[in-house]
Amino acid sequence: MKLEYDVELYKKIANFEVNEVVTVTNSKGRKKIIHITNITKLTWQELQLLVSDGSNNFSKKVLLYEKYKNRNNGSEQDMSKIFKGESLSSTETEEISQYIKIYRENRFKSHTQINNYITENDMWDEFPTIRSLNDHCEYENIPGILQKYFGIVSSILKINGDNGKPLTKATHY
Repeated sequence: MKLEYDVELYKKIANFEVNEVVTVTNSKGRKKIIHITNITKLTWQELQLLVSDGSNNFSKKVLLYEKYKNRNNGSEQDMSKIFKGESLSSTETEEISQYIKIYRENRFKSHTQINNYITENDMWDEFPTIRSLNDHCEYENIPGILQKYFGIVSSILKINGDNGKPLTKATHY
């Protein structure tokens, strides 16, 4: 499928808000996390990983736009055949997005900084799905996020684990 570029449709796509975290696997079996917020800002590589149909950049963006525009009217299931990846639940996505927003707004550089901020401001109740009490060797019950979400957030923000003590236990609460 190849669609010709349409300025008006592109404007609609550019103004359409999405908030979804998707895990996709490339041809070598490596997993990649893509946080979709604005379809027009996705790279060609991300579009290739997300959409199996569409032979050009615009066609893939239109297909993705149609998927999210129609997500609540039942036709999304019909389109699922041309999309790759596994989405997080809307609750998981919202909490991760909020976590990332706090991180970026405060210009933090590490997970430790954001976790301390959330603790100091008594905000962990805003993250009931992703939060955990983590043990790092001799440090126990440190507020943070579950390892699954740690990896997702680290991938989206392109940060690492701070060279901190390794995680030995994580308990969701």
